[in-house]
Amino acid sequence: MNRPGLADGPITWIHLATLVLSIGAGAWFSCWAILFTRSMGLSAGEFAIGVTIAGLIGLVIGSPLGYLADRVGTREVLVWLGVIQGLATLSYVLVAEFWSFFLVTCVAVTAQRLAPAIRVAVISGLTTGEARLRSIATNRVVLHVGIAVGSGIGALVLYLDSRAAYVSLIVLYGIANMASALVTLRVPHVSSLADRKDKRRMLALRDRPFLVITLLNGVLALNWGMLGTGLPLWITAHTDAPLWMVGVVTAFNAVAIMLFQKKVSKGSDTIPGAARQAVYCGAALAVSCVLFAATYHGSGLLVICLLLAAAAAHVVGELLFSASGWGLSVALTPQEAHGEYQATFATGPAAALMLAPAVLTALVVEWGVMGWFALGVLFLLASVPVVPVSRWATRTGPRKEMVV
Repeated sequence: MNRPGLADGPITWIHLATLVLSIGAGAWFSCWAILFTRSMGLSAGEFAIGVTIAGLIGLVIGSPLGYLADRVGTREVLVWLGVIQGLATLSYVLVAEFWSFFLVTCVAVTAQRLAPAIRVAVISGLTTGEARLRSIATNRVVLHVGIAVGSGIGALVLYLDSRAAYVSLIVLYGIANMASALVTLRVPHVSSLADRKDKRRMLALRDRPFLVITLLNGVLALNWGMLGTGLPLWITAHTDAPLWMVGVVTAFNAVAIMLFQKKVSKGSDTIPGAARQAVYCGAALAVSCVLFAATYHGSGLLVICLLLAAAAAHVVGELLFSASGWGLSVALTPQEAHGEYQATFATGPAAALMLAPAVLTALVVEWGVMGWFALGVLFLLASVPVVPVSRWATRTGPRKEMVV
């Protein structure tokens, strides 16, 4: 195992691969719904069905693929995921009807949902101690920088709004995936179960406290849908605030993450510290829900100020959510099972991303103010048990070490 300072070179290659990929992803995800429904002629329902089923496939195969990564090498699996996603994305050029879209999307979205967990496993396998969480936090900052740049490219594609522009977007994202995989080849091989001739079985799905923490983290991950789904619907349905506030809040969120994620992550380098951050996360998200609710039928300068205050509380919660999730998932992972455990842990946020549009639409549009209150209570109920469950996890399970 490398000492903390020795992994800087290999980790730099991971950051570069993430930057390349995230530029393409930022452009892609700002346009893909429009691309498929406007340029390719799919209905909104067909698009939603394809993406949802692809997400379900990712949930089902997450743990087995993580175990495969531990067995053959996390770096190698990450490279192949990039290649597969790149080829699948390029195949969209040939898509002409729903079933071809459905098949390609099942491959592309499954690879896209699994790759981040395997990337964390690679970083965890190359680092120890404080360097581990610092590297994971830095990688998220790099991710957001790339997404910000890519979003600008996506805005240009939407401005052009032509078949040629959308085809160029497909090619860009496909090449970004392939290039990211190529850069990842520069990362050293992480010792695998096959290297050590270790024939152990899968562990994560039998680790009950870890699964409970995964569930609680998945509920807290609904915060990712608050700005993308909840806020636009809330502003248009229940306030007189200008719609451009969605862009202001989103930009504010991205800048805050880039500036403060590494600093916030310093508090999650132990299991008790990470568990406390989860509780603070739930409290901050609950406060943001109350502030969003306070904008009901609001207008003028007051509603803008309340939205900014709610956005500030939300980003504090999101920063703490990411930090606590990394701290707990990495620290509670047996040293030689990072691929399996990270892939299992990723099913919580993946499920949240899949369910967030429906859940937030029902709460924010249908329930109004009470919907925000219900969401805030849900965050509190998911965060408070993290402390006792983390203590349970340190006393049980197949862990060989209890600190990051």
